Amino acid sequence: MVDADDSPDTDALPAYVRALLAPAAYPHHPASVVLKQTHLSYAFLADDLVYKTKKPVDFGFVAQLDAETRERFCHAEVQLNRRLAPDVYLDVAPVLRLADGGFAVEQPPAGRAVAAVEEWAVKMRRLPDDRTLAALLAARRDPPDLAERLVAKLAAFHAAAERVANDPSFAGAEAVTAWWRREYSEAAGFVGDTWEARDAARLNTFVDRQLTTHASLFDARLAAGRVVEGHGDLHAQHVYVLGPAPEQLVIVDCIEFSDWFQFRYLDVGYDIAFLAMDLEARGYPELGDELAGRYLTATSDETLGVLQPLHRAFRAFVRGKVESIGAHAPEVPAEERQRLADSAAAYFTLAAQYADRREAPLLIVITGLSGTGKSTVGAALATRIGAAFVSSDPIRRELAGPSKMFQRFEEGVYTPEMSDRIYAEMRRRATDHLAAGRAVVLDATHSRRTSRDAARDVARAARVPSLLVELRMSDDAALARLINRERAAADTDVDPGAYRRHIAGYDAVSATEGNCLALDASQTVGALVAEIAEALPRRA
Repeated sequence: MVDADDSPDTDALPAYVRALLAPAAYPHHPASVVLKQTHLSYAFLADDLVYKTKKPVDFGFVAQLDAETRERFCHAEVQLNRRLAPDVYLDVAPVLRLADGGFAVEQPPAGRAVAAVEEWAVKMRRLPDDRTLAALLAARRDPPDLAERLVAKLAAFHAAAERVANDPSFAGAEAVTAWWRREYSEAAGFVGDTWEARDAARLNTFVDRQLTTHASLFDARLAAGRVVEGHGDLHAQHVYVLGPAPEQLVIVDCIEFSDWFQFRYLDVGYDIAFLAMDLEARGYPELGDELAGRYLTATSDETLGVLQPLHRAFRAFVRGKVESIGAHAPEVPAEERQRLADSAAAYFTLAAQYADRREAPLLIVITGLSGTGKSTVGAALATRIGAAFVSSDPIRRELAGPSKMFQRFEEGVYTPEMSDRIYAEMRRRATDHLAAGRAVVLDATHSRRTSRDAARDVARAARVPSLLVELRMSDDAALARLINRERAAADTDVDPGAYRRHIAGYDAVSATEGNCLALDASQTVGALVAEIAEALPRRA
């Protein structure tokens, strides 16, 4: 069986590609060979193995016209992808041109001489198509703990990744601006084709405004070690959920062809934004926000949310550009070219829609008893609207070191004096963020009305609107959540008595406190984020 992208016309393909459609070209003699291709590569699906060769192309952002470069990129692909898929990337194998004019992979058939190495291929273990995140979502079979598992994988990956040196000309505001100017110029030819002129103009205006407003933040995140050698192409088609074990979550196909900034070397927020954007494009915006929010809290990344709308717009733009290139590749069958053109247009439109996310500064104060999910909801909200996320938990750790929740609730890091220090520091940070033109989400119990009033005073001083959001849940349900969370972290069990005293010391939110929103915390994270976002003051 031979299948070349479901099209019998293979005349436009190179000779070696046509030859590798025959099972006899492989040493393991597969029962069938299926050809899939992108704008950069040919992939030969040969039963339980995949051999992927690289096309001799130059698109500006990737140049692999000469054979030596393609061989080097093959080796880089294997090495780099073993970081997240160690058992998938097996080796680099030669595609041999035989003396009699035929072709073979890895080794010549018995009795046939080799004339030269025609090409190089990445040899991979084939993964099941129905276990990609894209396929699972389409089939409504996504695991319920998917966001937590992805965050654990990606947070560990980024923590171990190489940090980019603090060189703003390579990876700061100057570099981001230069990257965007180059990318926009390279994609300009698609305006009026796969890219509507109105969407292109909206996106360019939004990006210019964001680059100006947040210039100092790009440099600050670089200096803080938030720019790493990451993945660079993290979307749902590249994530495989093979089973429940940690090692069965596999991520493939990172960027190997460029050492430029914004490709594999990037702010960690880009990797997160790419997947969140792709989930939104597939109809799962709530899952994308939850993923980004859980990553934010897991890494205590206070400013990750500020740049998420921009990061997601960039990633949607990149997908639109890449699929536009595929839509104009003559060797790709006509039906596939049309599919790519439609997909490119959708991604370009999504990129422009991020311009509608709220940009003006405001203050959102999250309050509620411990166990109601304030941090998860608040962080997901911050990534959706582009806000700094100032949370009491990491500040408590900074001021007093690690602690166990409610182990000694009335002592140590949970005394009123320590809480006053933490709230004061939160307000100081909120003041700085608002002055820099950023929205802010404050995440803490805010059990006393005096602490909530003090937080809203920060907004009044900055002359920005504020919203108080209280998450409500029955006492028993919140306590059960806390107990399960502490046990899952192998921590000391929560003292129910201490928690009851915590409840007794909580001042319920009153309508006299101004612009307030009370929500049932038993809803999904996505539903809560949507309700809060809808209640935010509109832009002038």
